[in-house]
Formats: sequence, C-alpha cells, structure tokens
Amino acid sequence: MAQYTGWRSIFWINLPLSALAAMTALRLKPASGTGSYKTDYKGTLLFVLGTLSLLLALSLGGHQLAWMSAQLLGLVTLSVVCFGLLWVVERSGSETLLPPRLLANRVVWRAALAVLLFASVLFGLIVQLPLFLQAELGVSTAASGLLLIPLTVAQVVVSTATGLRISSTGKPRNAMLYGLAGVSVGFAALVAILRSGAIPIAIITLLIGAGLGSIMPAAQNMVQWAAGDRDLGEATAALSFSRSIGGVLGAAITSAVLLAALHTGGQIASLTNSTGGASALHASAALSRGFLWMFSTLGVLALMATITTWSLPNIDLSKPQGQA
Repeated sequence: MAQYTGWRSIFWINLPLSALAAMTALRLKPASGTGSYKTDYKGTLLFVLGTLSLLLALSLGGHQLAWMSAQLLGLVTLSVVCFGLLWVVERSGSETLLPPRLLANRVVWRAALAVLLFASVLFGLIVQLPLFLQAELGVSTAASGLLLIPLTVAQVVVSTATGLRISSTGKPRNAMLYGLAGVSVGFAALVAILRSGAIPIAIITLLIGAGLGSIMPAAQNMVQWAAGDRDLGEATAALSFSRSIGGVLGAAITSAVLLAALHTGGQIASLTNSTGGASALHASAALSRGFLWMFSTLGVLALMATITTWSLPNIDLSKPQGQA
C-alpha cells in the first residue's frame, strides 16, 4: 500500500480495522463483578503524565530534539518526578492503580523487564529491517514488507504451540528462556550474513520470529499466576505497558544507533542533499556500519532478556500461587 497508494494509506486502513474490532468487542457479554472498585485519580494522572513525557522523549530524541537538549532533558525529568510521586502515592493508598506489593513480586517485575526487552527487539527489527532491505539490498518497498511475513507467521505459529505446551506441562519459563536464547543466536547469525541477500535474511528472521513467538504466552501465564486473583488485572496491564514502552524504546535505540553511525562517518549532509535515493544510501559505508551496529545492539538486548528470564523461578502453574 505504501508503494502503490501512498504512505498515508497505511494509517487510513486502521479505520475499518478498528471499526471491526469495536463491533467484535461489543458482542462480548460482560460479567458482573463481585468486588468494589474506586478510581485512583491521583495515581492515574501521575502515571499518564509520566508515561507521556517518557514516550515523547523517546520518540523525539535524536530526530526533532537532540538527546542532551534542554527540552528533552526536561521531559525526562518530568517523567522521573511523576513516577517518583506515583510511588509515594501508591504506597499510601488503599485502592491503587499499581499496588507496590505487585511491583515487589520478583516474578512480576522480572517478567515485565524481559517483555520490555523482548518488545524492544521485536519493534526495533520491524522498524529497521525494511529500511535495511531497501537501502542496502535495493529491495522495493512492497517486497521489503512481504519479507516481514516469515517473521510474523513464525510468531503466530510458535505462540499457539507454546500456549498448548504450557497447558500440558504447567511450566512456562523454559519455553520463554529457550525462545530468547534462540533469538540471541539468530541475531548473531543475522549479523554474519547481512550481505548475503534477501532470502537468507528472511530465513534467519523466520527463526528469530519463532523464538519471539514463545515470549508473550509464557510471560503472561507467569505474571498472572504470580499476581493471583487479587491483582490479576493490574499485573496483566503492567505487562502490556512494558510491551508498549519496549516497542518505543526499541525504535528509539535502533534509530539512535543509525544516526550515530551517520554522524561518525559525516554522511548526514551528503545523504540529505543527495537525489540518488536508495543508490546513495547503498554507497554509504557509514550507513552499512550503522546497520551492523544496530542489529548487533538488538542481539545484545535479546541476550539481556535471556539472562533476565533465566533469573526467574521455574514456576509450576499447577501449584497454588506463590509456590514455585
């Protein structure tokens, strides 16, 4: 669609998809709850302000704003202050948005950290891989999008298989651990074959997608088991939040690495002023080096996620909550 109907069409297509999702959601019959609920207005306001400030800093940094600019540092400071006040407010309240006991649970916060790193890897790869295929290998816009299909299909298949396996074994951690370890190895292989062509890269991304597919089912089962019925909603939301922040972080980190490589090679001005399009990008040794650093960085993030998952207890979902 971006190639033949313009890049704006990729946003307009979300309107009918969102309408379909809304219609499907409205068909669900809500169950009446048995407990009471009181909105945590202070905590919600601080959480929203802190999150928005952090997302703006990550999104604008390195593009519209320099990383050490006063505006960006102000956004980061505002985010830190809001989250600090949030911690104080949540500790003193009874009906809280994020119960401190939940964040102190080692299964919850370590799984959330692993998901944040996983999302950084996933979204960093989705954002930058088509750019690499077009700039370095001369692949068309449509073809670079099609080459993401192996990554997506592998994720869906392995995610389903992982859920079935967890249902039969009751042990979610190992699936997540082996998946992330496979992703780390996959990025090492990807860095080694970057100049081998689009097909070998698609095969490697299929393997990476298979590893990434095991993460969310396993992490969600672990977090919901650790939280128990009392904090089930908050734990699930915290995991979704970690994934969202990780996605923005991955795009910001990978873009920063590429821009740093271009600055190092002094290629920004020449690439900006060039009319050669993809051929000019292809000729840039600095950009090639930047892609190498960028994919290596994603591999390091995957390794960090693997180590974080390894530190999780190998819980048994068939046991009562809290008995690893």
